[in-house]
Amino acid sequence: MAERTGVVGEGARRVWKYQRVVWWFFLINLLLAWVASVPLKVRLTKVTAHSLNAKRLVNGFDFGAYSELTDNPDVAYDARLPESGVAVLVYFIFALFLTGGVLEAYAADRKLRIGEFFQACGAFFWRWVRLLIVMLIVLVPLAFLSHVLLHGSGRLMLNSVNEKTGYWAALGAFVLSTILAMMIRLWFDMAQVRTVVDDEHGMIRSAIRSFKFTFANLGSLFWLYFRISVLAWIGLAVGLWLWAHIPGQHSGLSFLVLEIVLLWWIGTRLWQRASETVWYLRQEAGEIAVARSEAIEPAPVGPTTSPLPTN
Repeated sequence: MAERTGVVGEGARRVWKYQRVVWWFFLINLLLAWVASVPLKVRLTKVTAHSLNAKRLVNGFDFGAYSELTDNPDVAYDARLPESGVAVLVYFIFALFLTGGVLEAYAADRKLRIGEFFQACGAFFWRWVRLLIVMLIVLVPLAFLSHVLLHGSGRLMLNSVNEKTGYWAALGAFVLSTILAMMIRLWFDMAQVRTVVDDEHGMIRSAIRSFKFTFANLGSLFWLYFRISVLAWIGLAVGLWLWAHIPGQHSGLSFLVLEIVLLWWIGTRLWQRASETVWYLRQEAGEIAVARSEAIEPAPVGPTTSPLPTN
């Protein structure tokens, strides 16, 4: 049954089958966001609790009132960055830790027991750390290239006779950088999948081999990855549009819409991972089948002759 299903459809089925992972990511994200917002909420309460200007934010968004708050030293608005940064770092480590168990579950196509799941998480965590270092080394030249291209397009905007030339150059640089970043991410996604399926321990070797088969099959893999990415961006755009058109007094509805967007974003990312796993398993199964068929020699056809007797 699974073999007759498309890779993307089978990936969606496995995400739905093991959907508790989606809820784990969602709830941990929600908890960390709440923890990160508490210090700023306390400072805002001290400033706005007895202020009539608070209504300008409660009953809608007033940019003037918001600007006054950000400039108020008692609010310490700039402190939100390190507070949120800690929450982002914790969530990133949590997501990296769970990746091994998630891919193991998608590869096995069954609900792992809690012990099995976290055993896989621990078994692959340090491999992910090493693979992450390799990926960062690869991303540095891309970041430098993007900076050079965007800086050059900015100079074109200022110095070119036709201002549109600079804008088109900036758009081209942005699109090129985005596509290259997606390809690198896909490459290391497949390195993780290969590490789990084949129990690979050498991360540099895994990255090199994954580079070869990823770019050898770039058309089908990138199309798989890109389709789900487009759905993720469409969901984000629709959610933000709905959020922007909700009246300010309906804060609960605004919160609900944003959380649905977050849930959709997490679900589509796991959908990509499950589909990548299915693609690799089918590719590996096809290679094994070809190798076995080549190893079987056909039986001889027709009469056989025996050597003549010698005197």
